[in-house]
Amino acid sequence: MRKSFVLFSLLVVASMVLAACGTPAAPTTVPATQPPAVTQPPVATEAPTTGEFKSSDPTTYFRPTFGEPETLDPALDYETAGGEINSNVYETLVWYNRNNAATDFIPQLATAWEVSADGKTYTFHIRTGVKFHNGDDLTPTDVAYSFQRGLLQGGTASPQWLLTEPFFGVGIDDISLLVDPEGNLYDDRAAMVAADPAALKAACEKTQAAIVADDAAGTVTMTLAQAWGPFLATIANTWGSAMDKKWVAENGGWDGSCDTWQNFYAVTAEEDPFTSIANGTGPFKLDHWTKGEEIVLTRNDAYWRTEPAWEGGPTGPAALERVVIKKVDEFGTRFAMLQAGDADNLVVGSSADYSQIDPMVGEECLYNNETGDFDPCKPVGDGSGPFRVYKGYPNVTHTDVFFNFDIKSNQYIGSGKLDGNGIPGNFFSDVHIRKAFNYCFDWDTFISEAWLGEAVQTFVLPVSGMPGYDLKAAHYSYDPAKCEEEFKAASADPASPAAGVWDTGFRMQATYNTGNTNRQTAAEILAADLAEVNDKFVVEILGLPWAAFLQAQRAQILPIFFVGWQEDIHDPHNWYQPYLTGTYGRRQGLPKEMTDQYAALLNQGVAETDPAKRSEIYAQVNQLQYDNPSGILLATGTGRRYEQRWVNGWYYNPIYPGTYWYILSKQ
Repeated sequence: MRKSFVLFSLLVVASMVLAACGTPAAPTTVPATQPPAVTQPPVATEAPTTGEFKSSDPTTYFRPTFGEPETLDPALDYETAGGEINSNVYETLVWYNRNNAATDFIPQLATAWEVSADGKTYTFHIRTGVKFHNGDDLTPTDVAYSFQRGLLQGGTASPQWLLTEPFFGVGIDDISLLVDPEGNLYDDRAAMVAADPAALKAACEKTQAAIVADDAAGTVTMTLAQAWGPFLATIANTWGSAMDKKWVAENGGWDGSCDTWQNFYAVTAEEDPFTSIANGTGPFKLDHWTKGEEIVLTRNDAYWRTEPAWEGGPTGPAALERVVIKKVDEFGTRFAMLQAGDADNLVVGSSADYSQIDPMVGEECLYNNETGDFDPCKPVGDGSGPFRVYKGYPNVTHTDVFFNFDIKSNQYIGSGKLDGNGIPGNFFSDVHIRKAFNYCFDWDTFISEAWLGEAVQTFVLPVSGMPGYDLKAAHYSYDPAKCEEEFKAASADPASPAAGVWDTGFRMQATYNTGNTNRQTAAEILAADLAEVNDKFVVEILGLPWAAFLQAQRAQILPIFFVGWQEDIHDPHNWYQPYLTGTYGRRQGLPKEMTDQYAALLNQGVAETDPAKRSEIYAQVNQLQYDNPSGILLATGTGRRYEQRWVNGWYYNPIYPGTYWYILSKQ
């Protein structure tokens, strides 16, 4: 989601996974309204120093952070800033259990479900008495339409590949392949509109036949192309959200007709009518989003939940009346707001910020890997510190470095030539260059400086506990001598785009999202290590706003970028596919011969049900990634969350795109 993937408060260094670009005002199909006044946090008060921790405003949750969503359209949004909002405003058929797991699901908009013996057909019983925020009743038709709309809207900037594969077959990662199996229509709406009308209608009808609503019976039946083990995990996340069909059509969205779906294919956030408006069934409503300033949610007082989702869980309207997310890019300002009591939660920039916060921590909650939950929180020092910290929970995210094999612009590569003032657009197509960059990264320094030692080097793409995770896999280590050797090998090859690089040198810009000091530190370490090997190697570090950063990734104009991924589902396919053939693979311009080689193995891996056999397949992928690296795998750390001690109810679930505010209350 993710991932992908602003940094959410569970683990800042890994958030903001996936896409985002500038989001102007909604198109004229959406009624224009005067933007509400900016909401101010409560008057600053001195942080409490006694055992009594009470907020000056227990009804409102204030959180300063940096960056903001790409879009609030659940079918399009594929990054954690938007996912956090959507997970509180919209709802899915199933949701994640309280037990901190990413693979245990409970009913949400579905009250129950059955699965056929062959694992291909799911029948969901849709909850009655649920209303959208505008007062419309939720129906099975709304649910079926929401999935159909997402699949047909498609586009490689969206999360829809997660659904096209189970519905249409392994390797089908976009609806356009149902119209043109050769893949010539990816993200090209004009070409899609001009495609064979019969093929367009057939694709739509196949989609609608796979997801069928029966309003009389109160069910939605989904028929998959093959059994798909992680199907519930796939539809539990925000792209499985139910939208109001009538409301979507009234606001300029697809009306459900197979004659018009192609007009909405590969919609961008800028043109999407649902980027800045929302109408879900969740515990919070979108009050307003003032771009560049704040997002405000208000409580849904008519929220449907009358029974707790788990023992001790909340029911009825949320305890919090409002959630205010302020855009505050500078960490010092965010920290000052927490110190003054004007913020309830602190989004850090990297682990390097911990030392500033820890002296004010009065309560510590340590994660227990054996129980999969936190041990009872204990006081720190004399227990008077106003902040609480949750520590040591495992991450399902990591930040890495990505090389662009086919840079589409000179914007970040100087002259565009290997003349000492730039690089050519295909500079990273030379494997010796990519290996050299790997050997020239100092992991020990990165882990000690950016993570304060609370991380380990990432050897392979999947996270611990999955098939493919292997601590014995071949991996790179910091080795300046080998770095020099690889640069000289590229330099000596007259056919290489880097021919002569050792004597000529190069200049380029490496980018990260502004505010993420963890990624900034990684970029600075790489730049320094390269310069130490050869002072003619110049890498300039540039921070970009989250939206612009992701837009530039999609446009394939960044030569080298530092970004993260948070898993969408707890399965290795959700790591290998985005990195090697999907989301990031496209943004890196990976050559077809490379992605075809990976795709053959990944398709085998996701179809295999035996974990041992899956591991054997993924071991081949791991070796290929070592022999022919497409980036630099950095480090995977444990997480921390800092909050005021007057906040209650938070628990850890690794798959959440951010905070689920329904569970929180304040004293």
